[in-house]
This record gives sequence, structure tokens and C-alpha cells, in this order.
Amino acid sequence: MDKRISFVILHFNVIKETVDCIESIKKALEGENYQIIVVDNSSPNHSGRLLKERYKGSERIYVILNSENLGFAKGNNIGYRYAVEKLSSDFICILNNDTLVEQKNFFDIIKKEYEKSCFGIMGPQIILKNGQINPVYYLFPDLKFFEEELRIHKRDYWQMKWFLNYPIVAFKLLRNKLYQLAGKKTVSRHAKYQLTTDLDKRRENVILHGCCIVFSPQYIGKYTDAFNSKTFLYKEEELLFLRCQEKNLKVVYNPELKIKHLEDAATNSIKRGRRKRIMFWLQNQIASLEILINVIRKGE
Repeated sequence: MDKRISFVILHFNVIKETVDCIESIKKALEGENYQIIVVDNSSPNHSGRLLKERYKGSERIYVILNSENLGFAKGNNIGYRYAVEKLSSDFICILNNDTLVEQKNFFDIIKKEYEKSCFGIMGPQIILKNGQINPVYYLFPDLKFFEEELRIHKRDYWQMKWFLNYPIVAFKLLRNKLYQLAGKKTVSRHAKYQLTTDLDKRRENVILHGCCIVFSPQYIGKYTDAFNSKTFLYKEEELLFLRCQEKNLKVVYNPELKIKHLEDAATNSIKRGRRKRIMFWLQNQIASLEILINVIRKGE
């Protein structure tokens, strides 16, 4: 019997991106045994209902309407469980709605990799809208890194809350300009954990990007949901990596598999003002970091 793959797409507000994603899958996987599950996270603009009406009667596309916004992890878990329990899917590909699948052999690459490595989860090479390739996190930071990240985010949130960020940002911009004039480079805290070169090389046991993750029968057989359901947004990838370590599941980055990523369309639709968007981002980073730190501490 042919292997079956289900695509789970979490939808929020931005209907054009979701439709483009769905149509790209339909075109690329024509002739394959696939289904598409769209999970609408209670979009305020009622675009989930429009999608349900648009794809009514389709034998391959299912639209689930959540009664509330469950966030990234819980929202995707709804689609994951539907793929397992209702559709008996062999593989599940969780995709951001602002991604495009364009390879005709997309599923073939997944099946061949599974035959070769029996992976737990797999991620593609991600091509950004500017044509660059998304870096790969090839090292998992230690507990101190995440504790420091939490401290920084809490400080930044407090500064924004009391409007202290404006003079601080101005100072940092001036400082960076002086560094530039002096020939000094500012280095991100994340830089030593990232690969920005040799991105065409297959790698194992790296931290995959959440915009596209393929879950295999190995993973599906061990977990009833895709992600740790305690988070609302962010740090899902790190928590997923720790899950795979716990069960000795292989994580594979295979650059032969490719997607295009238009980046953060749904998230940006939540809060229109820049300050509100940043504060929303910080709030959820703080909450998810606290969960991640707790999981790491328990595992030590």
C-alpha cells in the first residue's frame, strides 16, 4: 500500500498565504497519496470559514475551525491528531501557511530519507524571500544560555513597558555605528550555534526550523501530539529537539528537500503597531523560555 503524507497548515487571518500554500502542495504532489489539514486558529476576520467554504467537497482538504486561538503548538497538535486518528497518516508535514512547496519529488525525498536513516523528524533547506538560505542551528545551547536569554527578554520587556527603550535603542545604534567606524564587529549571541555556510550538506541531530517539520512513523508511534502543548508561541523547536533526544529519535536536516518561506505573515497580522508586535513577541518568548528552562533542569 502506498505511504500517505498529511500536511498540517495552521491558519490565522492571512487567507492569501494559506491558499497559496495549499495550491503549491496540490500542484507539487499531484498523483501522490496526500491530504491537507488546515487548522484555523479562530481568525478574527473569519477567514477560516471562507477557507472551509472554498474547499468544501474536496476529498483531500479538511478545514478545522478552532473556537479560540490556541497558539502554534496546540493549534498544530489539533491537525497532527486528526492526521493520525482520522486519516491514518504515515508521515505528517507541519507547514507554516507562509511557505510554498515546489518540488515534484517532495514526498519521494522524504520516503528515501526514511528508508536510509529511519529518522524521527526531518527538516528541509529553507529558502527565504530574499533568496538567502536560512541558517541551521547545529548546536544546542546550554542552560546558562537560555537563562541569560530569559534575563535579557525580561529586561527588554520592562524597558518597553515604561517607554525606556527609545533612548536605549538610540544609544545602541550610536554605539554600533562607532564600532563600525572603528572596524569592530558586533556578534549575535546565537552566532556560535548557527551554520551560515555549507548549508547544502546533510546533517543529523540539529535543531530544525518550525516552519516545516516532517514527522515520521517513528515519531508518530511514540507521541500523540507534535509539540509540547504548554507553549503558545516560540521555543517549539528546542523542546521538540529535547523530545527526540529523550526517545533516541534521529533528527535530520536534508537540504535536498526544499521549501520557500515568506516569514511571519500570520504573526505580523496579530498586532499592527511595531511596539505592540515587539511586546507580544517578548511576552511569548519569556513564557516559552520559562517552560524550556524547566524541561532542561528536569532532564539534568
